[in-house]
Amino acid sequence: MSLFCCIVLISAGCHEGVKTRKIVYEAISDSFYRGDNRYQESFNQWKKVYEGCMNYQLFSNAFYMGLQGRIHIGSINNKTAQNINARTNILDTSFSKKFFDLIAFIGASNCFSKINVTKDLQNEFYSELKRILYQSNQYQYLYEYIDTTQILFKIRDFSDNTIRPDSLVSILQRTKDTSLLHFKELLLTPGNALLVHDAIIDGFDCEFSLIKKLSPTDEKKYADGVFFNFDNRNINGHIVNERGSIKLLANHHLKVSIYKYYTVFAEFYVFREVEN
Repeated sequence: MSLFCCIVLISAGCHEGVKTRKIVYEAISDSFYRGDNRYQESFNQWKKVYEGCMNYQLFSNAFYMGLQGRIHIGSINNKTAQNINARTNILDTSFSKKFFDLIAFIGASNCFSKINVTKDLQNEFYSELKRILYQSNQYQYLYEYIDTTQILFKIRDFSDNTIRPDSLVSILQRTKDTSLLHFKELLLTPGNALLVHDAIIDGFDCEFSLIKKLSPTDEKKYADGVFFNFDNRNINGHIVNERGSIKLLANHHLKVSIYKYYTVFAEFYVFREVEN
């Protein structure tokens, strides 16, 4: 056998032994979560609100997240992250500018929907309202004015968004960017999953009667309406402004509006590398 043939055979053998790897993904079902009856009841109630508002079915494999204000599309679970629903740990990596172009807007609807709240949902909205009033400092005293027997909650709209996973995989397959490589390492860690699809509301309104009479000064102030900030955060250079408003209505009820994004439903994908 000639020297040239030997070299060709050796080279071919070497190339045959080199295997490339590609990233694949699949959705995970919330069946692994095994939520109790209270979880399922809240899930079903929000599903009705979502489908009534959007006029199409809720996406498959949706996890119910409650009023989750600090988890967004593009977040990934990790041991050091915030604990959600007592079982799932999520790290918010969603504000990376490198992922903005991967997000596809599916739809939105201004529904101003009244929520026929279960006890758990009532408590969830009420707890969030209480937390925000306390966080605002200036208006925390209003918590003592709320007639909890006459309180109504409404959401203003739903929006539906997703990450294009094929585009994400394409970027991660060829990236040399150190921050993306770190994200890729997190993404491919067994047990981690990426939030690729979410349904969010942009806040809620609550109207309630008062168990105490407002002072004349407060009556005039709230009749004119006031705005307040309750949380301003800087996340990776992205400024998040969360605010509210208070208005005294003609029926002498007080209306508090919260302008903040809450993730209510989320779909998670797991990613892994396989030999090509």
